[in-house]
Amino acid sequence: MKILVFSDSHGKLDKMYRAVELHKNNTDAVIFLGDGIVDFNYLKDYFTNIALYEVKGNCDLFCGSVPNERVVSIDGIKILITHSHLYPPSNRYEALAKKAYDLGADAVFFGHTHQIADDIIEVEGSSIHIFNPGSVGHEGYYGVVNTSNGVLVTSHTKII
Repeated sequence: MKILVFSDSHGKLDKMYRAVELHKNNTDAVIFLGDGIVDFNYLKDYFTNIALYEVKGNCDLFCGSVPNERVVSIDGIKILITHSHLYPPSNRYEALAKKAYDLGADAVFFGHTHQIADDIIEVEGSSIHIFNPGSVGHEGYYGVVNTSNGVLVTSHTKII
């Protein structure tokens, strides 16, 4: 399966829309990690044949029932998705990995920092994959994730 991962569009829908349009024929899911829920809601109207998952960020006000974080299961892989603004900057990666481990997730996808990240953190003998796609609104970065036999293959892409 192919998953597109976005964060931090901050009102700049055009880059996110173009990226989904580019991949729409072979994408199974889109994950949005906050700070631009209004932008993401616009995508929902146009890409109705793709599974869409979202969480809100610290700049997403009045989002109703959109959670700060949640676990989604895609192709048998459990992924904690969060904006990460509620985690301490001093040990964000470790705290996110521990939370994913505690929830039984295999990976955590997060935003907020606008910094690309792709790493494995060991938690109590388990490997937790942490992934931040960067900011689609500012730098134009997003994640492309493929799953195969319970394994995530992650990469970063930039749209101009």
